[in-house]
Amino acid sequence: MILPINKKTTLVFFATAFMLSACGGSDSTSEPTPEVVPDPVTTPDPIPDPTPEPVMPENNLNKNSEGDISYLTLNNRDPDCAEYVGDYQANIVDVQNNILLESHLSVTANDTHCTFTSNNIPNHDVGGNTTTGKDFATQVQTNTKGYVLTIPRHPEQQALATYVQKVGGMLTLNGILLNGVDLDMDSAFCYHPDINAPLNIGLGTRTQCGLNADWYAVPANNSDTVTLDEFSGHAFDGRYHYHGDNEGLSYLDNNTLLAPTTAQVDPSGSPVVGFAPDGYPIYGHYFYDKEAGELRKARPSWTTYTSERVTPQGSSIEAPSINTHSRGLFVEDWFYQEGLGDLDECNGMTDVYGNYGYYYTESYPFGPLCVKGQPDASFILESSAFVGE
Repeated sequence: MILPINKKTTLVFFATAFMLSACGGSDSTSEPTPEVVPDPVTTPDPIPDPTPEPVMPENNLNKNSEGDISYLTLNNRDPDCAEYVGDYQANIVDVQNNILLESHLSVTANDTHCTFTSNNIPNHDVGGNTTTGKDFATQVQTNTKGYVLTIPRHPEQQALATYVQKVGGMLTLNGILLNGVDLDMDSAFCYHPDINAPLNIGLGTRTQCGLNADWYAVPANNSDTVTLDEFSGHAFDGRYHYHGDNEGLSYLDNNTLLAPTTAQVDPSGSPVVGFAPDGYPIYGHYFYDKEAGELRKARPSWTTYTSERVTPQGSSIEAPSINTHSRGLFVEDWFYQEGLGDLDECNGMTDVYGNYGYYYTESYPFGPLCVKGQPDASFILESSAFVGE
């Protein structure tokens, strides 16, 4: 029996079929929708922080102790000589003769100049640990007359350097130290084949070692011949003076570099230990290297020739061979090579604080051979300027 079809039955049929299809009841198949994988997220490398520049230490301008400076080292780096005005004294020992000596130094100043008056006795013992093992040729004596040396407070650099030259019968000084002793880089020693001494080097006669000798010996480089004490000083006719660098007023060790935090040297550098004839200061061995961010010793720009020595034209003696007399023994062995070290031909430079000055160095020339400013005439003295007891 065939049932009649009505509209309601038809709608139910189609609705059921649609639902079956939607629920997978249909035999038809379809492609699955591919999974979308997002591109990996790349994180940029972090930009490193720039290396901070080292903080430059403040220049040490603390004044030195006044009064008794026996065996003391200094600290003040102020280039103005007026910052050292005062009266200083020390009690030290001549160890060769086992006697006490008393040092006196007075520094005065006006608007334009400073004046140093000294009896030439240092603030440290003299005569100890000599290079030759011998005593000085003469005993250290007090200058009863007293040196009087004057320097300008506000030096200005000149176009050309002025070298300290020998002058017959005169004392020609390279500086005055803040313990009252002068720096005398000049040499009276020379080579001559007729001098009866090791390597034929000695004081000689005026003919052998006068103002026109061919080969003047560098005192600090002739330790077997020139008797210097542990401070590179000695007495000549009683006058104690320095022929090289020393640690009498500022710290020195055997290391090339020092950390800025060291207790021995201020982070800003070695102190002023004296003044040159033009009024510029003489510092100890160390300066603050801004580029490296540390203290280090100043390097001179002088070096030696390497070839065989040549006899000067018109000389009456043959030049000593480098096979018997090594290069460096004589003043004439050395020459200035710009840029070789930190310092100029006068052993000077401008530091990071903008101050020009000369430096002690452990190799030639040891201190200022010349000056960049105008030297004061008081640093060329009559030999009678020193009068012993």
